[in-house]
Amino acid sequence: MTFPKTAPVRWMAAFLCLAMANAKAQPTAAATGGNGRSEVALSALAESFRQVDEEMKAVRALLKAKLPEDEETRLQERALGLSAKREALMKDLERVATGVEPQTFAAPEGLELNLQQETRELLLPIIQELRQLTASPREVEGLRRQLAALQQRQQLASTAQKNLEGQMKLATDPTLKPLLGELLIQWKKRQNDVETELAVAEFKLEELEVKRGGTLGTLRDVAAGFVRQRGRNLMLACLISLLIFGGMRLLWRRLSRLPALKRKNRSFSVRVAAVGYHGLSLLLSVFAVLLVFYLAGDWVLLGLAVMFLIGIAWTGKQTLPVVYEQVKLLLNLGSVREGERVVYNGLPWEVRSVGVFSELRNPALDGGHIRLPLRELTTLVSRPDEDESWFPCATDEWVCLSDGTHGKVVTQTPDWVQLVLLGGSRRTYPTQMFLKLCPENLTKSFRVRTIFGIDYRHQGISTTEVPQKLRAHLERELRSLIGVEHLKNVSVELSEAGKSSLNYTVLADFSGEVAQRYSSLKRAIQRLCVDACNLNSWNLPYNQLTLHKGEPALA
Repeated sequence: MTFPKTAPVRWMAAFLCLAMANAKAQPTAAATGGNGRSEVALSALAESFRQVDEEMKAVRALLKAKLPEDEETRLQERALGLSAKREALMKDLERVATGVEPQTFAAPEGLELNLQQETRELLLPIIQELRQLTASPREVEGLRRQLAALQQRQQLASTAQKNLEGQMKLATDPTLKPLLGELLIQWKKRQNDVETELAVAEFKLEELEVKRGGTLGTLRDVAAGFVRQRGRNLMLACLISLLIFGGMRLLWRRLSRLPALKRKNRSFSVRVAAVGYHGLSLLLSVFAVLLVFYLAGDWVLLGLAVMFLIGIAWTGKQTLPVVYEQVKLLLNLGSVREGERVVYNGLPWEVRSVGVFSELRNPALDGGHIRLPLRELTTLVSRPDEDESWFPCATDEWVCLSDGTHGKVVTQTPDWVQLVLLGGSRRTYPTQMFLKLCPENLTKSFRVRTIFGIDYRHQGISTTEVPQKLRAHLERELRSLIGVEHLKNVSVELSEAGKSSLNYTVLADFSGEVAQRYSSLKRAIQRLCVDACNLNSWNLPYNQLTLHKGEPALA
């Protein structure tokens, strides 16, 4: 199979080819230039050996003569230093001449990992970089502290000098006055020294401020230094990482069109391959960043990147259960599975696919397609779909709500349901509130139920003649009103003997074609019941109050 040659794929391929070409070229360069470099190194080592031997010979000759004890000690220390230097040169000679590191040939002797030392070596370049970046501000702050201390010392010297001058004017003792004069001279000298140091410190601070150019200048220098030293490496690493990740994602989009990945129920091996592919994309992107820093020799950014990854791994202990659940979902082994039914935000959805962004679909809603991040699915539970309806109604269907609203659905989305009422007004409900009102769908068929009562004086015929005649009258009039084909059934039954009337329950079943007349049919049935009473001379009930007369009281 062939894929379109898109720009990111070509860039990634060119980069990989260039890296492979460089890797193949490195052994050749090493082979051609290795002999020349070793000859230069051997010549330099030979010259160093001659210098050390000559100096050792001179020191030994001096040690043979009788010298003072301190001079002899100094020469002995010099001899020991030259001996150590010659030993180090011998190790370098062995390394260059043999091409083998002597430490690697020696048998390992229980090497112990010094975690503190390793951490120090890892953090040392970062600390040095921070010190270099903050050198100028720290120097300015140090000068300012020095100026404050010198000004305080100058004030103390001036106060001491004034006090001494006052004491000399008041002194009359010939022994004390010369001593006070000596002290005055000392404090004047101290004041002069402090003023000199203060002038030098002020000059240094002014020069440094001019050189820095103020706060904006410092920020500009820091930014320029970062871009010049680290910014290029950082931008290159980010660019290569994005190219690799983007190329892998683009390739996945092409691969996802394959029948094995596109079908609804994918096999377990295909899901494992998909999860592995996404994990490989992430690992290659991270590895590209580290590789760029390593090849560029930027140990500061490399150390920061390693520390960042260590921090992510350390915090990953807490997120490991969440990651485990998400991986189970990706493998279709979790609580939500593809092709099943799940309830989200009070609405049923079909799980079309489970991935980094999962797709849910409700075919009964306008715009019934949403994308959810994988973490949202971890709180849901799906179940197999048993050919259930996805929504109580559809567009252009008539419904009746529990709040008494009767209207036609014109819009239903995951957010809103809008009804057109009789008369043309529109009423909008949030979808969750619409479902809470238990919509009754009238489109296929519906029933109108009403209560009608007659007076107790017709009690003798209330169970025979009245229901029959009332039912016959309702059937005849309703068929003429809405058509024979739209009336399915009419029933009239005595439901209760009330306090003031004999009540009948009237049930009329209609087809969905007359659903828009639901409210008017209720009123029509009441009207037809009254007409039947008038035709048959049946009296309508009214509230009655019965009084019972008691026995007369005895005298």
